[in-house]
Amino acid sequence: MSIRVVAKHNIKPEKRDEFIALMKQLVENTKKEDRGVINYGLYQDVKDPNVIAMLEEWESEEAIDEHLKKQHFLDLLPALRECMAGTSSFNNFKAV
Repeated sequence: MSIRVVAKHNIKPEKRDEFIALMKQLVENTKKEDRGVINYGLYQDVKDPNVIAMLEEWESEEAIDEHLKKQHFLDLLPALRECMAGTSSFNNFKAV
């Protein structure tokens, strides 16, 4: 059974373009991972352009854990955090 992740981020308006560029790089590199990723996409809120979400689908929670340890992910984290306004939310879902 796959796991779907919704990662929602509030972005500083002046950092939005930088954040989107960094996240597009993350999407590209994540899709090249050798295991676990089924879908991985970047989306912008229709009403608030400073709310950006990653909608992800993974084969398992283990695959998510492996992804979070990948160097390409870890390398981007400091720059991504600089772009954020406040905290992000992460929710994992499974089909019922």
